[in-house]
Amino acid sequence: MQEGYQLNIDEKLKEAWSDERRFIHTRGIIRSLIWIVSLIITDLIVDLLIWKGIGDNRYGSGLMVINIGIISFVIYREWYRHLKPYNAVRTALQVESKNPKLSSILITYTELSATDSTSNTSEEIVQAIREKANERTESINFQEIVSWEQIKKIFAISAIIIIVFAGISVRWDEQVGTLLKRLRGVNVNYPTQTVIEKVHVGGQEMKAGKPYKVKFGDSLNIKVFTQEKQVPKGELYVRTKGSKKWPSTPQDMDPVANNKQDYERILKDITEDTEFHVRVNDDKDQSYEIQVIKSPKIKNYEVEQVFPDYISKDPETVSELTIDTPQDTTLKWKITTQTKVKSMQVRIGEDEKIDAEVSEDGKIITFTRKADKAFNYTFQWTEGESGKNFEYRDVQNNIRVIDDTLPEVQLIAPSSDGLATDKKVVNLNYKGTDDYGLGKAHLIYTIKRGESQSDGESENDKKEIHDFEGKSSGSSSYKWKISDHIKDLKPGDQISYQIEVKDLFPGEKKHIRQSVTRKISIVTPEGYLRWYRAQLASQQDEIKRARDSEETASTQVKQLIDQESEEK
Repeated sequence: MQEGYQLNIDEKLKEAWSDERRFIHTRGIIRSLIWIVSLIITDLIVDLLIWKGIGDNRYGSGLMVINIGIISFVIYREWYRHLKPYNAVRTALQVESKNPKLSSILITYTELSATDSTSNTSEEIVQAIREKANERTESINFQEIVSWEQIKKIFAISAIIIIVFAGISVRWDEQVGTLLKRLRGVNVNYPTQTVIEKVHVGGQEMKAGKPYKVKFGDSLNIKVFTQEKQVPKGELYVRTKGSKKWPSTPQDMDPVANNKQDYERILKDITEDTEFHVRVNDDKDQSYEIQVIKSPKIKNYEVEQVFPDYISKDPETVSELTIDTPQDTTLKWKITTQTKVKSMQVRIGEDEKIDAEVSEDGKIITFTRKADKAFNYTFQWTEGESGKNFEYRDVQNNIRVIDDTLPEVQLIAPSSDGLATDKKVVNLNYKGTDDYGLGKAHLIYTIKRGESQSDGESENDKKEIHDFEGKSSGSSSYKWKISDHIKDLKPGDQISYQIEVKDLFPGEKKHIRQSVTRKISIVTPEGYLRWYRAQLASQQDEIKRARDSEETASTQVKQLIDQESEEK
C-alpha cells in the first residue's frame, strides 16, 4: 500500500512538472516569435523610412547584431531562466499554493519520502501522513499549477502580430525580401517609385568604381535621367573625397528643358578629388568619384650653362628657371617630374615655340636654346596620367642676358709726353682687365713728319706686343726700340702712341679699348741733352723744396713738444 501511495503521488508531481515545462516552452516560443516579428517590422520602418535604405548598405549588419542581442535576451528572460530541473518539493509547493486546503500535508509527505531512510520519525506517524496525503490529493489535478489561459492570450497577441506581418509581406513583399537580404549584409536597395536610369558627367555615363577624370579648375555638368514622366525634384550631394559625412543640405538640381523628368547641376571650379551622389524623389543612386588631374608635379629643375668660347669657364648647373647668363651661352634644361608627361612645348615670347624631348617614362624633359638675347618663356604641359591629354600653362620665367662689356686698359708708364732721339728705347708698362677674358695687346703709333707740308699727313702702324690668353686681368711691359720700327726719323718728327687691348668676344663688332695717347718729339742729341738737364734740374728743385718743407715741419713739431713739456 505504501508503495502504491508513493507511486501515485510522485507520478502526479512529475506529470505536473512536465506540464509546466511544456507551458514554459510554449510561452517562450510564442513570446520569442512576437519579438522576432516585431523587430523585423521595426527594422523595416527604421531602415526604409528613417535611414532611407538606398545606396550603400551601411546599417544592415548592425541591425542584425542588435536583433540577435535583443532576441538572445528575450529567450533567456522569457524562456531559458524559467526551465528548472525536477524537484518534488518545489512542485509540491506549487500544488499547495493552488490548493490551500491541503494544509501542507503534501509538502510533509514529499519531504518524508525524500528522507525516508534517514528520518527518526516513527513508522506509525509516517504511515499516517502518507495515508492522509493520498486521501487529500486523490481528487486534485496537480497540472493546475500552470495557467494555459495565459497562453491563449499570448497566442492571440502573437496571431495578430503575425497576421499584420503577413499582410505587410504580401503588400510589400519586395521591401520585406530586401530587408532580409540587407540584414545579412547584402548590398541591395529597396524598390522605389522613382527609378534613376543613369547619371552623366560631362556627357559620359558614370559607371561604378570608375572615376571621371577632370582637369584642375574645370567645371562639370552632372545630369540624372529617370524612367518616370515627372518627378518633383532632384538633389545633388557633394563632398571632398576622404570626408566621412555627406552635407546635410544638398544642392538643388535644375530640370532639363523644364520636363521635370531629368535634372542637371553644374559643379564649378573643381580643384579636389570629389565624391557625389544624386537623389531624385525617393530613389538614391550610388556614389561616384570625380578625380582631379593637376598640372604635372615637378621634382626638380636643372639648367646647365655651357659658356661660349670667349669665356674661359667650365659649364655650370643651376636649379632655377629665371637666371642671368652671359651672352651667347648655350642653355640646356633638364626637368624631372613626379607624374607622367606626354609632351611639353616651350613658348618663347609670342612667336617662337620649341618642342621639348620627353623620355619614355614621361618623367624627364629636356630642351636646349642659345641665350643670344634676353627672353621670357613658359611651359605648355600635356599631362600623360589621365589619358585625356589635359593641357596646362605654367608661370612665366625669364632669361636675362649679361652683355659682354669692353675691356679696360691703363698705360702706366710713360706717364707723360717727352723728347727723345731716334735711338730712344721706350719702356712701356700697362695693365688690362675684362669681365671674362682678354685677348691680345697691340702698340699703335702714328708718325707725323716735321717736313710734311700738310698737317694731316701722317704714318700709322700697329704691332702685337702681348697675348693675355683669356685672363680676365694682367700687367705687362714692353721695351720699344723706336728705330727698329720707324725708319728715317729726323728732328721735328712727332710720334703719338697708345696701347690697344681686345677681349675674346666673337661678335662682328669687336670689343676693343685703347689707352691714353702719349707723344714723343724727336730732337737732336744736343737738344735732348738740354731738355734732360732741364728736367733733372727741375726734379732737383722739386726734391729740395720737399726737403725744406720737411725740415720746416720737423722744427715746428719739436717746438710744440717743448712747449707742452714747459707747461707741464
